[in-house]
Amino acid sequence: MITKEKAITTKEEKLPATINLEDMAGQGQEFVTARDQKLPILKILYASSPVLNDRDPRFVENANLGDIWSETSGKVWKGREGILVAPCLFINTFNEWKDKGESTGRPVAIHTDPAIMSQTTRGPDGKDRLENGNYVEDTGNHFVYILDEDYTPVEQALIAMKSTQKKKSKMWNSMIGSRRVQGKKGLYNPPSWSQVYKLSTTKESSSEYTWSGWVVEFVGPMDPSKNLKTLQTSQAFYTSAMKSDIFGKVDFSNENQAAGNNTVSKESVPF
Repeated sequence: MITKEKAITTKEEKLPATINLEDMAGQGQEFVTARDQKLPILKILYASSPVLNDRDPRFVENANLGDIWSETSGKVWKGREGILVAPCLFINTFNEWKDKGESTGRPVAIHTDPAIMSQTTRGPDGKDRLENGNYVEDTGNHFVYILDEDYTPVEQALIAMKSTQKKKSKMWNSMIGSRRVQGKKGLYNPPSWSQVYKLSTTKESSSEYTWSGWVVEFVGPMDPSKNLKTLQTSQAFYTSAMKSDIFGKVDFSNENQAAGNNTVSKESVPF
């Protein structure tokens, strides 16, 4: 006959001694789609950024003009020190916006055919406008994985380069495209997600205005023998971005207003 004390002991002995969370990776997210996630746009802080307003809930005490901010995580990186990223995918788009005050914070449409620009006329405000009154911005979209100093993945993000920063986007693409490494069959262009770049900011100016812009520097390739997990992570981001509606996952919330809607002021020049 099993006593009550013995029955309890027997039951406890059948409990697992530990639980392997790695074997259960992703559980609980089976029904999460792109619409349920937010991919932040990395932004350079400008004079009227909410992060610099001590009355705004997003205020960060040690943040300064020219620093780099991720709205989703709320993290701020010093602009001069910069961040490390693995560029996973580039897509050039022509984003159609309504004017400030009418915008919902998202583009009215994201065009991929440059022919849309032939339908625009340059307005007195310097914007390329369609007949419907909306304006179109030629935008270089760099989908990146932010890395820490030892190349551990931190978070995914989008860096949208337009206006004054579009030349930086082209330069970055040229840097990526010109990379060559020696392989068994000769020289080849390595996948962009296997390379590490440093992004920092610097002050730029014209005859009238000053603003902070991007600085792109090549750091080096990741080593499969040392950075295998990071390579697998950055490749997975590239693969998912290629197969899914990646722009449906982008957090465009207030991005249009945050960029000043391309309204030039003497405090900053948006991009």
